[in-house]
Amino acid sequence: MSLSRFYAWDFSVGLMSGSTLAYLLVVLLGLLLPSWPFNAFFTPLALLSLALQVPSWAWVDAERGAFLRRGLQLGGLLVVALWLGYFLC
Repeated sequence: MSLSRFYAWDFSVGLMSGSTLAYLLVVLLGLLLPSWPFNAFFTPLALLSLALQVPSWAWVDAERGAFLRRGLQLGGLLVVALWLGYFLC
């Protein structure tokens, strides 16, 4: 399997989508915790961004979907790690 520009594109779309999903989950947790920081500007932008990214997931075939899923996982883990570092340090 050679690495084509489509695989890199799918990985980067997954990376952006994963970080957006993780950010929105963090905001959802913030609704439950009173001292959680909430940004009223970036949350609607994140929802709009995710709404624009999700339809493109249907265009990805099974082989390219693996790169999308890896990007989703890595993007989500990066945001969660940043938030944990923020609260633990």
